[in-house]
Amino acid sequence: MKLTVRQFFTLLAFIGCSVITAALELTVSGNGGNATSPILYGLLFEDVYHSGDGGIYGEMIQNRAMQGADLVNNEANRNLVKWHNWPGCILESDNSAPLLSSALPYQMSVAILPGAKGTTGMWNEGYSGFNITTATRYAATFWLRGYFRGTITAEFWSNTTGSPLGSTTFEVSQTASQGWIHYAQTFTVFNSAPDFKNTFHLTFDSAVVSETIYFNMISVFQQTFKDGKLRMDLANAVNDLGGKFLRFPGGNNLEGISPPNRWVWSNTIGPIENRPGRPGTWGYYNTDGLGLLEQMDWCQSMNLEPILALWAGYYINGVVIPQGSLQEYINEAMDELEFLMGSTFTKNGALRASLGYPNPFAIKYVEIGNEDFFDGSGSYTNYRFMMFYNAIHAKYPSISIISSLCIGSDPGRTCSSGSGWTTTKPPPGVISDLHLYKSSDAMVGLFHEFDNAPRNYPILIGEYAAIYADNDGGAIELDNPTVQSATAEAVMFLGLERNSDVVMGVAHGALMKSQNDEPDNVAMIKHNANSMILSWSYHIYQMFAHNFGSRTAPTSSDSSYGPLYWSSTIGPTGTYYIKVVNYKGAVTTPVAVTIAGSTARSARLISMTGSAQNALDSKASPITEASIAGADGVFSFTLQGVYSVAILVVG
Repeated sequence: MKLTVRQFFTLLAFIGCSVITAALELTVSGNGGNATSPILYGLLFEDVYHSGDGGIYGEMIQNRAMQGADLVNNEANRNLVKWHNWPGCILESDNSAPLLSSALPYQMSVAILPGAKGTTGMWNEGYSGFNITTATRYAATFWLRGYFRGTITAEFWSNTTGSPLGSTTFEVSQTASQGWIHYAQTFTVFNSAPDFKNTFHLTFDSAVVSETIYFNMISVFQQTFKDGKLRMDLANAVNDLGGKFLRFPGGNNLEGISPPNRWVWSNTIGPIENRPGRPGTWGYYNTDGLGLLEQMDWCQSMNLEPILALWAGYYINGVVIPQGSLQEYINEAMDELEFLMGSTFTKNGALRASLGYPNPFAIKYVEIGNEDFFDGSGSYTNYRFMMFYNAIHAKYPSISIISSLCIGSDPGRTCSSGSGWTTTKPPPGVISDLHLYKSSDAMVGLFHEFDNAPRNYPILIGEYAAIYADNDGGAIELDNPTVQSATAEAVMFLGLERNSDVVMGVAHGALMKSQNDEPDNVAMIKHNANSMILSWSYHIYQMFAHNFGSRTAPTSSDSSYGPLYWSSTIGPTGTYYIKVVNYKGAVTTPVAVTIAGSTARSARLISMTGSAQNALDSKASPITEASIAGADGVFSFTLQGVYSVAILVVG
């Protein structure tokens, strides 16, 4: 016998269970619906607040090539910041010839003081410490110029215990005439550190140094994710999110604060000693060690679709490349695409192959610029976008091209005044990149935003975050995602899933940030040298990304939306994902679900609840999972808490 929802509850009462009155009754159909985007849930990477250098990029030494760490008036401050001398020697920033490379105009000189005896050398602070554990291995490398015959020891020390943690030695025998010589060792440590308060030292006997010696590109990597360049714990956390694309090199750091400090792809490839780096947009020097190929490796290691952003002639300070001079930069973009996708018979394809990548990459999505709505000159719509578009589309017609401006002011575009294409529009099929930073209530208001969006211009929400509490008028940014803000993001997700025939992707605007840089605004992941905190936003995104079907499943109810919101999708093998979010509703909310035509008697219930407004302060997940019983596709569960999320997985 096929049971209805009410018959199911009657049966429960008959067999002795307490009668439940559902606050929400849903009926889900397996027929109809639209195909969903296969890459709806994705990721944005931008080196912001040490999310790259000092974050997911595995390099542990800060200021490894004497490029400086901080900026002064948005320019490089060439010094030995983060480096310190042992007694008996003087360290100086030096630019005497011969240089290690033209890309690195400074090195560290080490001069022994008269009468010095015993051990001397230098030590580095890292990015506010080091993660030292016996569970992983370490790789230490450096370049040395000058006369030296003896042993150099690379060693980690704990500032907390005042004791060594592990070391390796380099046997060195070279003369000044030999120029720069590279040294590398892989080693493990004999003690794990009690915390992150650790330092890295290069030391030697002062007696073996008879003249000034020079060091450059002093590098230490801890064992990395899949032996690439990504820090293990952060990369594992990102991989566990379940994202399907990576939008990079991302955000304002692509554009650069002012000329000439923008992303230049050709400066981010090849040996690290040949990469000049640049003053980044967010107050520190970018090494560009996590360059174009490393980010493509990232995509491949996590099976992510690359969404490549191209610099499009605009700096954040308002400098715009005039139309007559733009072709040079279009040529640069075309060279970048040829480098990634060209055969080895092309100039740039051959360059890629020479760096160890003989097989071309597949690039299906390209974004022209980033947040060009800040350009008040109108150059993006007047000439910049279409000049790039025409060149790319002519050579690569299968690439989907993304506009950083909202296309038109049609319903479902969330265009703010002056932020979109108004009098003209690009060709149909061009994707709008919307950046949605909202209060929690305003984020919930996006649930219906794309219901009536025109389907001939797809949408990418390249950045989103609920960043304001609702009682401050949007003036004060949240310190961290809260239960409320993350649940608000979940409501938006439901609206995107219902419209994922036109919304092709969504990515949080702050994938990760260093706690040392920005402890007081939101990110999915906050990290320091040896640990991380996964936020409410992280966990809810993970719930949604891992439980999403290939088409929508029409769902009806006798209730209207708010404070309860829902959506349903179905996978290719017939698995249903029914999602329900309670935003500022009752503390206890019974829900009943009927899947039309189903005979299922068991399901998984994945849920998250919280009544406090605090951010998470540990790595413990707030998500619970349980098996629940039903009858003939009829299931019931209860949402607990005024902010709560549940996903019923059937099939």
